[in-house]
Amino acid sequence: MNIDGWISCISEAYEITGGTVSPRIKEILLRELPEDDLNLDEATRAGLEAGVFAKGIVLEDESLNDVIEETRELVTRHFFKKFVLRETFGPLRKVEERFETSLEGNYQVSGCPFIDMAKVYWTYKLELGELFPKYHSLVLSQILLQVERDIGSVFFPTPGPSILWVRQRRERQRQLIEKYAPQIDIDAFLENNPILGTSKGRIAQTVFDEKIWIRCPNSNCSRFLRIPNTIKPLEVTCPKCKTSLRFPAMELNWLNHLPTNFHPTPYKIEELENLRESWSIPDEVFAIRIVGSEWATRQIQEYLYAKFRQEMPASSEKDLLRAVFNSRALPPDPVGLGMSEEESVEAMKSINSLDDLVNYFIAREQQEPALPDPFEIGVRIDEILSR
Repeated sequence: MNIDGWISCISEAYEITGGTVSPRIKEILLRELPEDDLNLDEATRAGLEAGVFAKGIVLEDESLNDVIEETRELVTRHFFKKFVLRETFGPLRKVEERFETSLEGNYQVSGCPFIDMAKVYWTYKLELGELFPKYHSLVLSQILLQVERDIGSVFFPTPGPSILWVRQRRERQRQLIEKYAPQIDIDAFLENNPILGTSKGRIAQTVFDEKIWIRCPNSNCSRFLRIPNTIKPLEVTCPKCKTSLRFPAMELNWLNHLPTNFHPTPYKIEELENLRESWSIPDEVFAIRIVGSEWATRQIQEYLYAKFRQEMPASSEKDLLRAVFNSRALPPDPVGLGMSEEESVEAMKSINSLDDLVNYFIAREQQEPALPDPFEIGVRIDEILSR
């Protein structure tokens, strides 16, 4: 699809809410973003031009950001409208040429909402690809690319070292469909979905073969274990202390929102659920509170330490600590702290143990504005988790 085709598509998106693409909006969409930093390496530059990486939309006039965010939201709604209507952004022939088979053949499922979603997504992605590399610096191209990344990361993730528990992914999929396409039979979408491992076939088996990390509940062991990535509950035995456990320990929705290495021990889960029920706290909000606790900060650093120790068995203690520290310190906000290499090196001079590292990040987090907590629910969550 060319530029005019995408402008027409965005016009349709605006019409959903009774709006129009005014000359001003069109002028903003067709603006060129500033040139990339000249210090970018060739691989990164090539990735930006090809649409492999998204280019940050930074405009000097902040008043234009509302137009960008509005367009991004409306394109997202337009995407899900096509999903509901079982329409596509382009001919399926291009997708079949890309996969050398039909989408039904590639995913080994048919006649289900998942395939309808796949048809919308892959036609969108392939039509978008025609704007790159020639128009990679247009605001229009980057908005469309960001929408593709937001949807693709949840429904059609790219294989890589970062593994998300399928129950977490299922909840994210459920949230987006409930928000943008409530007419869809959500249970039918989730229950026959190769990306969630809930169907048969090659892709579903690949999901199961992935490994996620959990922690042995035995306080005298606390070893991190790697288990299959599945929606189904598992019976697991720790190879070190022989403790048997069920994972997840209980069927609670807020647990499904948590990374697997953030799951508390069973008796703490019961206490936390009693607290949540007594205050009628929504599951997702409760999970966010747990992830934001000091306990969770310690959990993630200990998990990363165990992970790097397995991946780098010949490394010194200081090198392991540095790897854990940099994984949080170097990435830009909101993922990391956005520290420079020089700042990281300076900070590491005073970090000689995992406790030092954890305390450093807790101190940094305490400097950030806290979420409102008038009833001190966060304090009570921390108290339960820290026992």
